[in-house]
Amino acid sequence: MSKYLLQCLSCGAKITDNYTLDCSCGKGGFFRTVYQQKSFNPSSENTLWRFQEWLPVEKPASVGSLGNEKQIFEGYPGKTVVYKSVYLGKELGLKNLFIAFNGYWPEKNAKIVTGTFKGLEAPPTIRRAIEKGLRRLLLATAGNTGRAFAEEAAHQAFEVIIVASKSAQERLWTTQEVKEENVKYIALEKENDYTNAIKLGKRICSEIKIETEGGARNVARRDGMGTCLLEAVTEIGSLPHHYFQAIGSGTGGIAAWEAAMRLLEDGRFGQVLPKLHLAQNKEFAPIFNAWLERRPMITDADLTLPVEKITELFAEVLANRTPPYSVNGGVFDALTATQGEMYAISKSKAIAMSKFFSSTEEIDIVPPAAIAVGALVEAVNNEKVAANDIILLNITGGGLLRLKEDYDLVPIKPLITLKHPNDPLDEVSELLIKD
Repeated sequence: MSKYLLQCLSCGAKITDNYTLDCSCGKGGFFRTVYQQKSFNPSSENTLWRFQEWLPVEKPASVGSLGNEKQIFEGYPGKTVVYKSVYLGKELGLKNLFIAFNGYWPEKNAKIVTGTFKGLEAPPTIRRAIEKGLRRLLLATAGNTGRAFAEEAAHQAFEVIIVASKSAQERLWTTQEVKEENVKYIALEKENDYTNAIKLGKRICSEIKIETEGGARNVARRDGMGTCLLEAVTEIGSLPHHYFQAIGSGTGGIAAWEAAMRLLEDGRFGQVLPKLHLAQNKEFAPIFNAWLERRPMITDADLTLPVEKITELFAEVLANRTPPYSVNGGVFDALTATQGEMYAISKSKAIAMSKFFSSTEEIDIVPPAAIAVGALVEAVNNEKVAANDIILLNITGGGLLRLKEDYDLVPIKPLITLKHPNDPLDEVSELLIKD
């Protein structure tokens, strides 16, 4: 018997997983994993795989199981590191502020070598694909997801096709040389944004018959991100009262909500879901705008920022024009279930928050994490959290300056560059079909 089934959140059907992204009912709801194991029982392993019972992969994740004993023995793939803040908490008057650090900070045993939260998604997603008989996946990216999947593709000897605008190219790198047989980068010119990369990716998948990794619809990605909350509960001993994170698609918030529901079902870690506090760039905040009015739909008016302005945002990677907001099991449902809050943080405030965090916690953070810090400060100032509340702040990326001290970063270079997502795919087809 499989350790898990997939349950459609529209029709309720439970099915066996075959790298399934959409239900045959056609109603569009997410699948959610339903695990046979109901009690939370992480292993003592010092990697992401300690939560293997609540990840949608069948094989036990032990040393050497991914074919690279040295890397795994040394703590690959990395996991979230959770610690109780002393200095930031004191500055904000919070007695139980816990920081979930997703990045590179070896002094705290944080070893996600791509410096991003996306390092929690790539290992189970690729492992799931391999187990279901796939040999390659395509993903559109704003940069961070691409480098996480590229790094993991090398470790699991898998092929990943990355589609991204050249505006994201500075965020596409690995800590090791990656073979073209493992990573292929198809680029769009800089005037294109993440949404255009998504459009191009869908065309390639449809016309050339390449399997998509699935984005928010992929249960492995969501459950991988959910390990951040699982790690926090392991450290704290209970569910937090509040969970803070910056979002683009909102998938990380959904993942935290789903992980919390599994922990509630266990019964030992609390009886109330953590309140989600999610944040976006003030200059482009479609989810914030919709939730402010408790609308279940995002409208065109929420998406008014021109494409050429996207690169001027403090956290460009959060500018997602097609977030899974209205879908069954999506962001609206997560915010509703947790009585959540949304925040819109300005560029100037985010810059100040980046410096504030770095000065108090003594590690650099990525722009989205600074926006999350801004949301926390705003919540404190508006008395949306209390001094004694247990608060989890998800630092979704950090330690890149520290990483550069230990690694020579290898840029991922495009093999083909298209001007528009509707350009002919002859060259792309030739590159991909010859494999």
